[in-house]
This record gives sequence, structure tokens and C-alpha cells, in this order.
Amino acid sequence: MEAKTAVRAGASLSPGVLGLLAAATIPVWIVVFVWTPLNFWYVMALGTGGLALAGTVASPSAMRARLQFRASDILIGLASAAVLYAVFFVGRELTTRLLPFANDQIGAVYDNKALLAPARIGLLIGLVIGPGEELFWRGVLQRELEARLGGWRGYALATLLYAAVHVFTGNVMLVVAALAAGVLWGGMYLRFGRLWPG
Repeated sequence: MEAKTAVRAGASLSPGVLGLLAAATIPVWIVVFVWTPLNFWYVMALGTGGLALAGTVASPSAMRARLQFRASDILIGLASAAVLYAVFFVGRELTTRLLPFANDQIGAVYDNKALLAPARIGLLIGLVIGPGEELFWRGVLQRELEARLGGWRGYALATLLYAAVHVFTGNVMLVVAALAAGVLWGGMYLRFGRLWPG
């Protein structure tokens, strides 16, 4: 309980800095998903890593509290991954049957797997992209919004922002997937007040 209280003790960023960080996601996501000047995976790693670094530099002391680790986080993380996989599996089966455009849009996302060796993709996701997204979206934006608006409202707004920034991809299914993932990961941060379980 003490750790959770420390994490949400109050906003650590000024409204201006928080607004700049939130606004920065738009050009970053456009570069990653629309322009993509380099290999998608490298651009994604640079974008998410840069956002995470900016958020950490802006609020280093608060970030340390959010990174507390417990052994139970491993089991919780594995369980959440299984739940998200099941949601995506069922979602894909349903949407591809009901929506004519779903199969092509989902395929466009998976096409990125062919751009780099699987081992390199795994390393980038595990070491940079995944942690970077959590550090920024949950560890910075959601935490700050919760401190200002309250837990549930901050969680809801952070989740909507996470999904909304994917609108620039023009891929409806990716927006829906981001919303589903944001609901789960954001909900875990709301519950535990730490980033490791996610």
C-alpha cells in the first residue's frame, strides 16, 4: 500500500510539460506508422524509446517508484499476456467474419514481421518497444492524469489517448487493438500502481 501511495502522491509534471509530452505522441506515431523513413521496427524502437526517455528525464524520482519489482509480477505478467492473446484471438475470429475490411487491416499489421529477423524483432520489443510504451503511456501519462483527475478518470483518459493516437495509422483494427491493450495494461497500472506487472 505504501508503494501505491508513493506512486500517486501527486502530479510531478507541470501542465505545460505534460501537454507537450502528450502532443509529442502525434508526430512520433505519424513518423512510425505513416512516414516510416527507416525499417518499421527501428523507427518504432526510436520513437517509443525517445518518448520513454523524455518522460523519465522529466520525472526521474517518480519513475523510480513506478519500477518497483515483486516476484509475483512474473506470474501476473504471464497471466495478463495469456488474457490479451485470448482477447486478440477471439477478436480476430469475430471481426474477420463480420467486417469485410478486417482481414486486410490485420494482415497489414502482421506484414511488419517480414521486415526483420524474428530474433531482432523479439529483442526490440522486449528491450525497447514494450518497456518504452509502458514507461511513457502508463508510467508518465496515466500516472499524471490519475494524479490530476482521480484514478478511474485518469485511467480512462489515458486509455482513450493511447487508442486515439493510432487513428493516424488509418487502420481501424489497430485502433481497436490498441484500445483493448490499453484497457488491460492501464487497468493493471490502476490496480497495482507499478509498471512491472504489465
